[in-house]
Amino acid sequence: MKEKDFKELEPYLPGLKKEMPDVYKKLAEIIKCQALEVCWKNGENGEKQICIPYMMNDALECYLILENCRITGVYLPHCKEKIEAYLTEHQGSVGLVVKQGKDNVFTLWFEEISEHLECYQYHEIGHFWVQGMEQWRQLVYMIGTIYDKYEYLGEEVCTEKELELIPLMEFAPFRAWSPIGNSLEDWYTDTITGVETMKKMALLADEEGFGKLLDKYQKHPVIRLEKKIEKFLTGKTGAGVYQVIYQKVCEASSQYPKRDYGKEMNEKIERQRQETINALKQKGFIGQYPHFHRGTMQVVATEEHPFTIFESEDFVFRIQCMVSVSSKENKIPNFGFFKGRGNKGWIEKKIENL
Repeated sequence: MKEKDFKELEPYLPGLKKEMPDVYKKLAEIIKCQALEVCWKNGENGEKQICIPYMMNDALECYLILENCRITGVYLPHCKEKIEAYLTEHQGSVGLVVKQGKDNVFTLWFEEISEHLECYQYHEIGHFWVQGMEQWRQLVYMIGTIYDKYEYLGEEVCTEKELELIPLMEFAPFRAWSPIGNSLEDWYTDTITGVETMKKMALLADEEGFGKLLDKYQKHPVIRLEKKIEKFLTGKTGAGVYQVIYQKVCEASSQYPKRDYGKEMNEKIERQRQETINALKQKGFIGQYPHFHRGTMQVVATEEHPFTIFESEDFVFRIQCMVSVSSKENKIPNFGFFKGRGNKGWIEKKIENL
């Protein structure tokens, strides 16, 4: 563990030693952030393992596994009070002593601590919490997900294609379409790299006029130009830029495996996908999952997954459709969501309504 990291984190986890493996750094960061959560999962041999989530989102699962762990005292999973913790050692075991609030104390005794890290596909994910411009909000959500895993774990969990997209979160007009209802302005910093990345997308979309607008914004990042950029991206003329970014996200995500929930859950999810395909074909749609079209109507199937494997037992897998209608047939995904005469887009849960 680096000296700088040790000095920063040791006050939050007394008993931490500089010679400890780096995985202990993650444990200390969890305590520092008041984010300790103790979970149980089945190991490879069916035994129960005690795990502590570190970073969980639709693109990545990273959690700590406490080997040969036992717990003394009672862990209160719904306790919202402040936690304090320290490390101790006894007869070859390490103890994580945790105080929850004023009264409750429990200890996790373990022999070793290891890290599980797995990246997954995310380009078919659709969590829709805010109406309007859902096509852009979905992209902001997905690229924000990539950005988060980079911030927590660095380049080792990102491909070159993902690193190319990450700076878009540092471009204010792009993240204007917050997927969560609250502003994202306090979470990200605007950078020149963010503008340069959007200019690259404009070039790939052959939108020279938009590129010139971005040049002006780079020199004078004022609200007036920011709103002008947003207006461009929400209209039909911005659909080409959207297609470039959307395609890049799909390519970056496709390099990873789909989530594996075990044989039974995987088969259930696959049946639901096939039911969606069959229902759309019965309605006259053609295409391949998740993209379908019928005349001027497009359908992009999106999925809601558990955020973590620890939720999968109770989570209901869902498929929702991004439905868009345009004035004429168009190959750009979700084209109907862009403002313009004859265009309209909405999120539909029931295929029978199409």
